Amino acid sequence: MFCLVYKSAAKATFKQVDVKEMLEKARISNSGNNITGCLLYYEGEFIQYLEGNQIQVLRLFDKIKADKRHEDITIVAYGITESREFKDWEMAYEDFFGDNDQVNYFRLLLDSYNEKADSPIHSNPSFNAFWLAVRENLGKTLESQP
Repeated sequence: MFCLVYKSAAKATFKQVDVKEMLEKARISNSGNNITGCLLYYEGEFIQYLEGNQIQVLRLFDKIKADKRHEDITIVAYGITESREFKDWEMAYEDFFGDNDQVNYFRLLLDSYNEKADSPIHSNPSFNAFWLAVRENLGKTLESQP
């Protein structure tokens, strides 16, 4: 199982309402290619974790890099892992508005990283890098929510 984590910035023309259309297409495509993962979006910033067959994930990432809706695409981590982290999610998504089960799940994981900031809590380095990027980019947002 191959996984890849990247960050990017949405272009000024990209609006939050555009996320819905993007997600609908991504979920169909990901399901057909056996790719799962998680997409986080907040204030114009994306952080995404992708997992699946290496060739399929890299093909998808090539499409993502060519997508004109965002820029400043940076690979945070990639590697091989023994199992899926988001096995039931063709593309989990959270925009960090409102209180729901996914936000609560993210809060718990983020709290774990805040408690163990210098030591990884998971055997998958890319998964750790994903949550560290979430903490760096979105931690203040989650901490400010009740």
